[in-house]
Amino acid sequence: MRRFFIDEINKSENYVKLRVNEKIYSKETIFAAGYIFLDKAFIVVDKDKQDVLVYLFPKNDKQDLRKLALEFTAELLNYAHYFNSARINAEAVKAILQRALFSVSPPVVKENKDKELEELIKELEKEERANKR
Repeated sequence: MRRFFIDEINKSENYVKLRVNEKIYSKETIFAAGYIFLDKAFIVVDKDKQDVLVYLFPKNDKQDLRKLALEFTAELLNYAHYFNSARINAEAVKAILQRALFSVSPPVVKENKDKELEELIKELEKEERANKR
């Protein structure tokens, strides 16, 4: 199973066609990589039965089509890594943001701590009643 490959380099029409495996690279990753290339090329994204097709039409007629395709694949890898890291670190980022926001608003922290204490006391009381039976 290929991740991506250069399907066609058409010098007469001045475009390069890439096939990108959607099982490996999400649509978000493909679109993010494409967005970076808006200043270098016109981009057409299409779909066939198996893959996402990306057509790159360079804005500069002297652009090397193979090099343009390889730069696009490097951006695919870059954004795949970025989105994967963001997904892995989401909980840590959430905890840091919560801590930062709660430090700005101490009454909210106190209120949450009070609620947590009440819940713990209720749980302990339930366990105590269950043990007495």
